[in-house]
Amino acid sequence: MGAALIEGLDLYTAIHTTDGWPWKKKGQPALAPYLAALVIRLGVGTGLTAAFAASQQVAGALAAVTVGIAAPKILQQLAKQGLAHQAIDAPPASAPQVDPGQGAGTQPAGSGPDQRGGQVGAL
Repeated sequence: MGAALIEGLDLYTAIHTTDGWPWKKKGQPALAPYLAALVIRLGVGTGLTAAFAASQQVAGALAAVTVGIAAPKILQQLAKQGLAHQAIDAPPASAPQVDPGQGAGTQPAGSGPDQRGGQVGAL
C-alpha cells in the first residue's frame, strides 16, 4: 500500500507538472517504461514490507505502509552498509542458575517476592 501511495503521488505530481499524461509529452518516458517502473516499485515495496512483517519488525498497519513508502531508501541504505551487519538474536532465556550451596526450593538472594507481591531483582 505504501508503494502504491507514493506512486500515486508521483503520478499526480507528473500530471500537474506536464499538464497531462507525462508519457504523452516530449522529453518524458513513454508509457511502457513508466509501467515497468511502477511494477518494480510495487514489487520492491511489497517484498520489503513482507520481509519486515515476517521478521516481526512491523507492529501495525501504519508501520507497514511506512516501510512500503520508504522501501527504495531502506534498500539503498542496506546496499550501502552491506548485509554483513545483520541483527544478532539474543540468547534464549534459561532457567536461573541455582547456587549449589543453596538448598532445593530456596530462591537466590534478592529474587524473592516483595511485600507487594511482585518479584524483586527478577529480570
